[in-house]
Amino acid sequence: MEPGSCSAVLLPFSVLKGSHPSQFMSGANPEREAELCEHCGSPLDESGLCWSCGAGGLQGGSSPVGTAPLDRSELAKVLGRGVGDRAHGAYSLSMQQAEGMSHLRQEIESMVEQFTASPQTKNSVKQGSERNAVKLLPELGPTKAAVASVAQEFLNLGRSMAEVSFYIARVHPRVGRLSSLVLEVYAPDEGRALGVLVNSRKRDFKSYADGPYRRLRISVYCWDGGAAVDLQNAVLCEGRYPAKRMRLLGPSKFVLILPERTFQLFKILKEARLSGSIPSGDISVDPVNVLRKYSVAKLPFTERFLRETGYLNRVNARYSAVLRQKLTDGKGRMPRKLAEEALIEACRREVPPGVSELVVRRYRLKPSEMSSLLAVPELEAWQRMDTVG
Repeated sequence: MEPGSCSAVLLPFSVLKGSHPSQFMSGANPEREAELCEHCGSPLDESGLCWSCGAGGLQGGSSPVGTAPLDRSELAKVLGRGVGDRAHGAYSLSMQQAEGMSHLRQEIESMVEQFTASPQTKNSVKQGSERNAVKLLPELGPTKAAVASVAQEFLNLGRSMAEVSFYIARVHPRVGRLSSLVLEVYAPDEGRALGVLVNSRKRDFKSYADGPYRRLRISVYCWDGGAAVDLQNAVLCEGRYPAKRMRLLGPSKFVLILPERTFQLFKILKEARLSGSIPSGDISVDPVNVLRKYSVAKLPFTERFLRETGYLNRVNARYSAVLRQKLTDGKGRMPRKLAEEALIEACRREVPPGVSELVVRRYRLKPSEMSSLLAVPELEAWQRMDTVG
């Protein structure tokens, strides 16, 4: 956390009003010239404190940001061991900001712990999230500030929007919520209640009368892709359901087909950017990490074709430029999708069509599996990285 970022805003302080008796400003040795405050030039008292700046006028062992922390010698006596500058600084900061930051830190920690990552990565994400969350706190409040900060840290590491939404939604389900699935059905047995099972578990829904039929509005989340849905005492009406979002298995059963992205988290990130509390660049995917994760070097055949024809450096340079441009406003799309589009565009712009045709004939490749010199099936390696990663 940055010491000056939020303490004066979050934690109140009280300074004694009025002037202090002059005897407190007199030095122990009247013949020695009084020491002056390096900030305001006022004389210091015998304890070395300046009352004009308020450091000497606080009650109850307080400081301008709350209860005054122990100095290094006092803390060493309490702990029974020596205390370094770094440990004392961390202790002082925690004392100053504990009250205002406690809820924010709990939010961040609970979300970060949901992710699959090394302890070192989690600690780094927590620290970065706290720094950004402090800037967003006045505008978004603790929950949204924590969500936006944690999401941005993992996106900067190359995690996909879908994956980040999935893990954050374990703590805040609304983040993973998609637009509801609206179906029109009829009930064969009017005496039985309607029900919806998603992967054999009950799912919330709303039911509305629509003449002799019923309209169901079913809650759907980003992790429901490929889930089996079973309608209890309900039969689908032909043509009265979103065919693009489901694959029928029967009159009352289907599999959900959902997009790879969710806009809920994207909206929070957009709100964080528009708040003006932090520069817009702080809420964007780090192109360096994305380029490192989705590099041409991880596509061995594509890299070989490009190197043998002498276009590897030119395609890499173009790929980097195009991807950086796309990442400035990805409109909620996954970094991997943007990387795929950028690499295809780079190959087509830098490699002449005749060169790719020669390579296809030389290696007896299927033209349908090639986009310029890009071996399209190799992109599955990037997809596997998202799954593992």
